[in-house]
Amino acid sequence: MQTIPDVFRHAAEMGVTVYTGDDAVSVAALNEQSRVLVSALQDLGVAAGDRVAAWLPNVPEYLSLYAATARLGVILVAVNNRFRAHEITDIVGRSGAKVLFVAPVAGEVDYLSVLREIEPDALPALRHLILIGDGDAPWPGIACHDFGDLTDTLPSDEDIAAADTLSNIFTTSGTTAAPKFAAHAQAGIVGHAKDVARVLEMQADGSVALQLLPFCGVFGFMQVMAALAAGADIVMPVGFEAEQAAELCIEHQATHFFATDDMIHRMIEPGRAVAASDEPFPSLRACAFAIFNTYLTDLPARAEAHGLPMLAPYGMSEVFSIFAIRRHEQSIEDRHRPGGTLVNDDARVRARDPETGDILPDGEVGELEMKSPNMFREYYGNSEATAAAITEDGYLRTGDIGYTEPGNAFTYLQRAGDTLRLGGFLVSPLEIETAVMA
Repeated sequence: MQTIPDVFRHAAEMGVTVYTGDDAVSVAALNEQSRVLVSALQDLGVAAGDRVAAWLPNVPEYLSLYAATARLGVILVAVNNRFRAHEITDIVGRSGAKVLFVAPVAGEVDYLSVLREIEPDALPALRHLILIGDGDAPWPGIACHDFGDLTDTLPSDEDIAAADTLSNIFTTSGTTAAPKFAAHAQAGIVGHAKDVARVLEMQADGSVALQLLPFCGVFGFMQVMAALAAGADIVMPVGFEAEQAAELCIEHQATHFFATDDMIHRMIEPGRAVAASDEPFPSLRACAFAIFNTYLTDLPARAEAHGLPMLAPYGMSEVFSIFAIRRHEQSIEDRHRPGGTLVNDDARVRARDPETGDILPDGEVGELEMKSPNMFREYYGNSEATAAAITEDGYLRTGDIGYTEPGNAFTYLQRAGDTLRLGGFLVSPLEIETAVMA
């Protein structure tokens, strides 16, 4: 597997199924749908190098769309499903996306009402809006299509995917009002997905990935890709609801899931009630978790007491989630410290003294710098930012503070500077100020 279509073909051959709660679809069917979408996108004038944006919850069509854009050499722009009008305007407009895929309604969110707040003139490159579900066109000047109509065409065998082709843009918070676009190539995505699948032993018989995090972020995205690369079934509800998540975990005997601390906290009691047990998820082998809430600092130990095998990882948009992760054989204190051992054997991490510029020995705190064959290729459309982020010898300046440990491992402590973590997202105070002033 070298390209995204390779991963989908592999998962189809392995018989992978995506369960959506009440329904199920095979990856083979999604792969076939992607061939139809290739034809549809070409009919809309989309070609290699173009950008297609997706503002979607976790629906199977998101996966077939991704396979299709990868086949065409198109870059898929992930728009966070919690974003609102001013953020969507910036990301879709600045990326130059020709097409925007939207689910009109997802959970309690009316996506189309948000889009109606946007002046179409602010999206000069946008030509087509694709609705996955029922809804009315929000803008008179931009063609609106039903996803079902797009799939009513003949499939295409075209596949120009290449290992070095850019295929994804993820936004990342920085120190300016405009998020940067971390662009990844297909080989990096595939390589990292295989690394994660190997380290977490997702290829083992009976592996089932419970997909609770949104596909639009690197944490959720990499779980999907690792599961596909491993040939593991995927349980993917449209959104997160604690009781449903607990029930699905038990029903499908999930073995792996990635989640935030508050999600796990909310699942424990419903799981205990459904399973009538203090260890409600006996099938789980690994739970990669992110700590965002200071009031839940006791959660990892409490979750482990209920049988959840918790492993602290590290990730960011430029290097993906699970760039590093703790291991089961470590002590409980070590397993719950953000950071871990790097998942790629050729990856490297070091800490630099921000005042002297010296590389620090293990255990001394400095700014973390990382290098991997699978990290991002560039900040799309911003060569100056790319050059500023990469050292002369190819390390990424992460802006994170921590210290290295023996064995190609490290501990993350905090973000440098004045970036805030709000609701699980890194936010620059300048972004808030800009929005208020606007």
